[in-house]
Amino acid sequence: MDKKILNYYDNRFSMMSSPGWKDLMEDLQKMYDEYKSVQNCETSEDFYFAKGQVDILKYMLGLKDMSEKVYEDLCEEEAHPNEDLMYVNT
Repeated sequence: MDKKILNYYDNRFSMMSSPGWKDLMEDLQKMYDEYKSVQNCETSEDFYFAKGQVDILKYMLGLKDMSEKVYEDLCEEEAHPNEDLMYVNT
């Protein structure tokens, strides 16, 4: 794997294993739980604001799982670089 990509994921996983990351995820989960309900929206502007907030919060809350999946896929691809080539028609 490219050293720059490996360093990127090492830094990301280091950040995500810190107590501060856990605290951030707890805070974001509380915000997500508050914004995901449309019952609090009185106007269409409120609704679209909440929708934007929920989209961003879902991204952040899923960032660790998404990063782990992409990293695993990159490692698997590196271990088996031509595995997706099932056959060549001649």
